Amino acid sequence: MAQIVLGLGVSHTPQMSMPSNLWASYASNDRKNPNLIYRRKKWAFDDLVAARAGDGITERINEEEFAALHARAQAAVSILANELARAAPDVVVVVGDDHHELFSEDHMPTFAVYWGETVTAIPPEKFWFPEVATAAWALYGEQRETYPCDPALGAHLIRHLNSGGFDVAQIRAQPEGESIGHTVVLVRNRLMDRSKPVLPIVPLLINTYFEPNLPTPQRCWQLGKALRAALEAYPPETRVAVIASGGLSHFVVDETIDRAVLAAMAGRDEAAIAALVPADFVSGTSEAMGWLTVGGACGGLDMDVVDYIPAYRTAAGTGCGMAMVRWI
Repeated sequence: MAQIVLGLGVSHTPQMSMPSNLWASYASNDRKNPNLIYRRKKWAFDDLVAARAGDGITERINEEEFAALHARAQAAVSILANELARAAPDVVVVVGDDHHELFSEDHMPTFAVYWGETVTAIPPEKFWFPEVATAAWALYGEQRETYPCDPALGAHLIRHLNSGGFDVAQIRAQPEGESIGHTVVLVRNRLMDRSKPVLPIVPLLINTYFEPNLPTPQRCWQLGKALRAALEAYPPETRVAVIASGGLSHFVVDETIDRAVLAAMAGRDEAAIAALVPADFVSGTSEAMGWLTVGGACGGLDMDVVDYIPAYRTAAGTGCGMAMVRWI
């Protein structure tokens, strides 16, 4: 049977993969962001600065702090990459959100498994902010690259998850000219050894962003448990790593939510997971759904928070709650 030999969780914010001396210029775009959501409310930038004036954020907005946080992130990602190399899985199941790469506004499943023979990463011709171009090596790749998949395992997961009541959609091909998303590409470029062939990948994609068919945190935890059962029912002897890509809180950092998610997963506390409020998991913070799925799948492994980095970049508290976690 297949066996989960490793679980990993890694953020995929551009902030993590661009030089820290660009954080300030990247942050200048936050003033124009229409999706600054904090504590279940949408905010104007200046109003959010005023609301968070007592949170001790302002003194953390400086080049020295940015450099220190950036260094911590690189060290933690390296630990995860080493864990993946050590585990030497046969296949990697990448769990995370789709950003309109395989999904579209007209076709938006809650859960989907890709089971084509391959997926292709296609670097974009231009970037929405110039700073993001400096992180493109991690998020999009520097040249077109095709990754092998495991269609037999993908088909098995689709059948087993559907028989377990999860109504998982199936995807066999990318839309013409569309890249696989940075949810998957970052795992290749930051966690896999680029001097070696790409490990086969099975993407398990979740609609975390787009109404009306969003899953709840508890549903994603249960999906993870069903994923583990599906893998254990797969006849071939297969070593599997499951990896959550994305999150944690952004575009406004909320340490309370992040720490609640991490603690609930570490303690396998299903009551705490059931108590997580779906209204808190909106915008980029919704990517924690993938982490909960991987946490549910890794019930037989122990969770270790390699690092949690509330990477504020403005006095409004914008930035990303960057986390790197392993289940071993």
